[in-house]
Amino acid sequence: MPIFANELSMTETLFGGIVAAAVLFFVVRKAGLSNFWAGILSGILPFIAYLAYSAQHWPGGDVLTIHFAVYLANAGLLIVFGGLQKKKESMHWAPKLMIAFFIGLVLLMAVLLSISTRGLPDSLARLILPNPSNSQVHTGFPGVIPHDRNKLYEPHLQELEQQKNLAWEVTVEGLDALKNNLGSNVVIKLMDKQHQPIIAATVTMELWRMANSADDQTIQFSENKPGEYHATVRLADEGLWLTDLEIVKGEAHYALKQPITVAGN
Repeated sequence: MPIFANELSMTETLFGGIVAAAVLFFVVRKAGLSNFWAGILSGILPFIAYLAYSAQHWPGGDVLTIHFAVYLANAGLLIVFGGLQKKKESMHWAPKLMIAFFIGLVLLMAVLLSISTRGLPDSLARLILPNPSNSQVHTGFPGVIPHDRNKLYEPHLQELEQQKNLAWEVTVEGLDALKNNLGSNVVIKLMDKQHQPIIAATVTMELWRMANSADDQTIQFSENKPGEYHATVRLADEGLWLTDLEIVKGEAHYALKQPITVAGN
């Protein structure tokens, strides 16, 4: 069984690591370790624990770097604070300003990470985004795409004009209900510009999991009735995915990419 069975949010690992570092700092200080080495341990040990966690739930190099920077800055602040406390001196305004800056920086990172993973809250999206009630708005970051995927975008851009002229109506149902390790029925309904069902089309959906191409899947849809295509989708990991829907009917081609969030059980 893995040590870390459940995946934590980045906000939890950031603030959890900071709290653990502060507790560790004062515990080892009380045990007699010097202020400097107490600060060093408070920065290194939480990061080593996060590295062990990352081995099972890889967050990406950018997130790993953010954690390292925050843990390191937190260790520096603890060393400064501990030194002043030991000398029983009042803190100068300059260190106070530095501490306030880093606390604000951590809070800003937490907010940005929360928005990137969960998207904007619905109330805030309705307030600042244009016409969110008229369309489905995805504000969460879908994750980076492997470099070998980039070649897919050039032909996609070339087909945008043709796709616009098709004026197809494409409705995708069931993606928002996906849960990890549970098979769910996904339905795609196709109508042409005359609002007639599009029959005998080839419908394929690729699902990309962040930067880990080993988790990618390709799903083939079958037509159950005119213009309505079904497939069972089962994903092995929760979190953010990017879907790439491809529809081919004769010479016509339609593509739709959108991020989705797969919930845990």
